[in-house]
Amino acid sequence: MNKDNSSMQMDPQLALRLLADGGVLAIAGVPEGTEFGIDLCAYTIGPDFRGVKMIPPGVHYVWCSSRGPYGDAAPRVGFVHFFHQNEIVVREWDHDLEELRPRQIAEPEVERDRIRKNLAQLERVLAPYDYRYVVQWKELTGSVTEPCVERCRPAKGTIRTNIELQSCPDADRPRGGAGTSSISRRNAAARLLLDESELLPDLKPVEGTAPRFSSVPQRVPHDAPPADVSRHAMDCIEAVDKVLEGFDSADGLVEELQLAYVFFLVGYSVESLAHWRKLLGLLAHSESAVTKHKLAYMKYSEVLAHQLPHLPEELMVPSPHNTVYKDVRELLVNLHAGGLSVSADRLTKRLEKKLGWAFEGLLDEDPENQPVVIELPEP
Repeated sequence: MNKDNSSMQMDPQLALRLLADGGVLAIAGVPEGTEFGIDLCAYTIGPDFRGVKMIPPGVHYVWCSSRGPYGDAAPRVGFVHFFHQNEIVVREWDHDLEELRPRQIAEPEVERDRIRKNLAQLERVLAPYDYRYVVQWKELTGSVTEPCVERCRPAKGTIRTNIELQSCPDADRPRGGAGTSSISRRNAAARLLLDESELLPDLKPVEGTAPRFSSVPQRVPHDAPPADVSRHAMDCIEAVDKVLEGFDSADGLVEELQLAYVFFLVGYSVESLAHWRKLLGLLAHSESAVTKHKLAYMKYSEVLAHQLPHLPEELMVPSPHNTVYKDVRELLVNLHAGGLSVSADRLTKRLEKKLGWAFEGLLDEDPENQPVVIELPEP
């Protein structure tokens, strides 16, 4: 995220063309001093700010963060929109919720036509989209299509740092029982080792507030017999197959991965980061899936090459305690083993250059994966 108050230099002829073809976001009623951002840029709203012009076609993330009397900032609240050429989007400030909402007027189309006709007079109160960061934004979102945006954004449209949760009714809570078999108990224990989220209280999002991503299956299926638990944990090909079956092609998965990551990167959406992490945890741990879905993994490695340099600082340290680093290392091993060494080498070089991540002994056998020899006492 960049907060850059310096002026943007642009060729006048290029500026005129971008003004003629770009989209416009008009906002009304936002208090002065509010933090405002679009994509990778953040600003502080001044007295004459009324929106952004010259927005390039494609997906864009807009957010605001209100300021308290002592300068403290509220969590970011925003929305995602797929802008078309010359499109005008109008939002207004909700003083009760302290967030942007769609314009609450009887004839919104009439207002948009009026803005379009008077765009030349409104130029001085519309900030230009900062094209210094457009290349980075395209690298992060270049595959996202409008149908993906419509499918994944919350039904109510607003994206929050944390979604609103409500407890499940008592009748809906999962229960164990006297009749629970030992096999089920062993499977539950194995799943807890792989997914600690099952230890959390059973809460569900308030309807319409959560991003609508695809479901991510468990690495170890609930009905897996004990003999298959280790196999699923070592190579979760069946779970990867289920993920890819939910999309028409590998492009659909790439779109969702890109959208989930920018929901987190720009909007600080915790649920979006969790979804991105779950997918990384699945896709990284299957050599069989790399062999079977080569095209999907080639595209995935390219997506990660652009996403990982934007990780928060606490996830950039290459240590055994960094689960993202561990999963990426496992992914690189499986890319080599699955016949995608070129993709693995490109990703490795990018991460070494951007993050300083080193992967010594990448292809050496991991001692944790070697069989354990147990000496039995003599009879």
